[in-house]
This record gives sequence, C-alpha cells and structure tokens, in this order.
Amino acid sequence: MESVSLNSSFTDINPATINNAEVNKPNDELSQTDFIELLVAQVKNQDPSKPMDPSQFMNQLTQSSMVNGINELQKSFDSLATKLSSDQSLQAANLVGRSVLLKSDQGLLATGGSISGQLNLTDRASEVTLNIYNTRGEQVKTLPLGASNSGELQFKWDGFSDDGSVAPAGNYLVTAEALVNGKQQAVEVALESRIDSININKNTDGTQAGTLLNLADGQSVSLSDILKIR
Repeated sequence: MESVSLNSSFTDINPATINNAEVNKPNDELSQTDFIELLVAQVKNQDPSKPMDPSQFMNQLTQSSMVNGINELQKSFDSLATKLSSDQSLQAANLVGRSVLLKSDQGLLATGGSISGQLNLTDRASEVTLNIYNTRGEQVKTLPLGASNSGELQFKWDGFSDDGSVAPAGNYLVTAEALVNGKQQAVEVALESRIDSININKNTDGTQAGTLLNLADGQSVSLSDILKIR
C-alpha cells in the first residue's frame, strides 16, 4: 500500500514574528499577536474538569482572523481613496484656463465679452425667453430665443442692454422661461465659465478630502458639477 506523508507544512506559532508592524501599534489596540497569547494562556489555565470546547477555540480564532482581514481591507480602501483623490487633483489641474459648462444662473460678463450657456428643455416650447439681471436686481436684457424642440438649446448674450448700451462688466443673473402647451415654466440654466485655479482640500490627518475648482465668476465647484468641458 502506498504510504502517505503526514509531514505538516505548518510552522510553530511565534507571536513575535506574526506581524512586525504590530510593534508600533497604539497601546489601546489588541493585535492578533495579543489575541494568540491570550488564547494560549486561556488553554494552559483552563479547568481540567471543564476543558474548553474545541469549537469555541476555533470560533475565537476565526473571529480574530476576520477582524484582522477587515482591518487590512480598510487600509487598502484608504490607500485607494488617497490615490483616486490624487488622480482627481491632477485632472483638475489640467482644466485650469479651460472653459466648462455647469448648472448655474450666475454669469460673469468681461469687458467687451459675452455670456454663453445652454438650456435643457424637457418639452417642445413655442417660445423660449432669456432674462438678464444685474446685481441690483434690475432687468437689463430680454433675449427671445424663439420656438425650440426638447433637448439642449445654446444661447449667447453679447453684453448689450435692451436700450442698446453696453452693459458694464460684472456678474449677472441669468434666468429662462419657456411657453409649453400655453403655460409658462422655468427652465434650468447652465452657463459657461473659465477655471482660474483649484483648491485641494485636506482632512485633519493631512489626507486629501476633495478638489474644488475656482471659477472666474468667484464660484467654487467640484468636478462632479461640471456638465461639459469646452
């Protein structure tokens, strides 16, 4: 009969070599090394008349391994989150100086410039109107855009007021309304703006918490707020 080797591939448990990184652990944390030492002491000092249930021993060992695995998984997630934040910051840095489209009703009119954007119509409209207000709440321009099907509708205000004068440079409020089935309804506005710089926010432990884009009109938005990059 063919012999079967019973040589074990397991080595003796040496708590000192389980995890060298545990030497620097905080004093209030119970490491896997501490757990094994306590478990060995529990076995040595058990009541001979009431020996420990082997299944209880295995359950405790399994729970310890699960906790250690969860901790390692958390470290991996933290490392991945840090890498993703760094990648996001690099992407945001490449956007400086670019124009982006985002949901906003605040537009910056530069000297001799214009304000451009887009409306998103959910239904066909028989008439679409753009309204421009200055910081004092005064309406300076009513811009008829005519009829339009549902979908994206591009617009551009050249900076001229209703009276034909050139509006001064500064921030303006842009709203829109559409006549749909004989009823006026507000339309969501998205404006084009230039990215001047970025801010990399950090947590108290120094890790990155997110990236903010600083726009030319004074707003600060996140990458998720951007609809298009022009």
